[in-house]
This record gives sequence, structure tokens and C-alpha cells, in this order.
Amino acid sequence: MYPNFEKLPEEKKQAILSICIEEFGRTGFDKTSTDTITSKAGISKGILFHYFKNKKNLYLYVVDHCRRLIGDRLMEELEGVKADDFFERTREVILTKLRVQLQYSQETNLVTNAMLNPPVGLEEGIQELLQKNADSYGDQYLGKLLDAALLKDHTSPEAVMNLTMMALEHVTKKYIALYQNKPIDFEQLSEEMLPEIDQYFQLIKYGCLQQ
Repeated sequence: MYPNFEKLPEEKKQAILSICIEEFGRTGFDKTSTDTITSKAGISKGILFHYFKNKKNLYLYVVDHCRRLIGDRLMEELEGVKADDFFERTREVILTKLRVQLQYSQETNLVTNAMLNPPVGLEEGIQELLQKNADSYGDQYLGKLLDAALLKDHTSPEAVMNLTMMALEHVTKKYIALYQNKPIDFEQLSEEMLPEIDQYFQLIKYGCLQQ
């Protein structure tokens, strides 16, 4: 899409992207100055716009870069998730996802902010990018582990999976916010997070009302 940028040496590309991630993540789209980016990158504004034409294209490219970086790393890590039980595997998946997101905290913060607060005029572009990152892992791997025969009448496996994913997304965002820009002890984080995950699992499995 941006051949003039793509054909740059990898080291130079990564240096420019790193600065863009830092600036967009720190001040957001509206307040980020392309003057600051070009000054830190050691290039002229004319060169930057030669690569991307305008600031909006640059922002979308950077968000997509972060999305792909996190997604590719996550899929690599998920290869090691082997549990056969739906809730146990989901537990492993969410911990793996959190570990990757914390490893790439700046990128995660940028993508999350783009999703929750898309810049004016870029809503459609952001939505299109994030749809590419739809988590097919749930449909492909987790859904197969839900036995419809074990569910209550009129309860679909899809509904259980969707509810589970919504609860876990909430927990993940909570702990990302708590630990952002702090030294991460993953063992301690797991000890704090797992009881909360298990509580949601109990609610989903058994409900919250006495029978």
C-alpha cells in the first residue's frame, strides 16, 4: 500500500515505526505532531508525507502494524495451548493473550485507544482494520470443546462462548490498565487474575441463583 516506505531498509522502517508508536500512544492522534515524529526520526516532513501522503494514512498504518505484530505473536504462543476442557483452555488462552499484550504494552495501548476512541474521520478505517483481527481462535478451537449435550435447554454453545469472551475481555483490560508501564511479575499477575477468571467461569457454568 505504501511502497516508498516498504522498500526502506528494515532497520530504518522499525526506527520510524517505533517513534510513531511512542508519539501516537503518548498523546493520541490529534495532539501528535508530525514535526516531533520527523525530528526524532531524523527525516523531513516532506519525506514522511512522501511515504504516507498524510497524517491519517500514517496513523492507520501504525495501528495496523501494531495489530499484526500482536496478532502474529499471539498465534505463535497459542500453539502451546493444549487443554481439552473448554473452560481450562479458555483460561490458558486468556493468560497467553495477556502475557503477549503486556509484552507489547505500547502497541496494545495504541490499538485499544484507536478502537475505543477512533479519531474523527477515521472511524470506518479503524473498524475495517480491527475486523481483520477478529479472534478466529474462539470459533476454530474453543467452540469445538463445548458439548451442546451438557448445556441446559435453549442454551447454545455460541451464547456460552460469547459470554465467556466478553467476561474475559473485561478482566484482561482491567489488568492491562493496572500494570501498564510497571515492572511485570507474571507469576504474581496470574495469582491475582486467575481467581477472578475462575469466579466468572463459575457464574457462567452454574448461574448466580440458588436452584
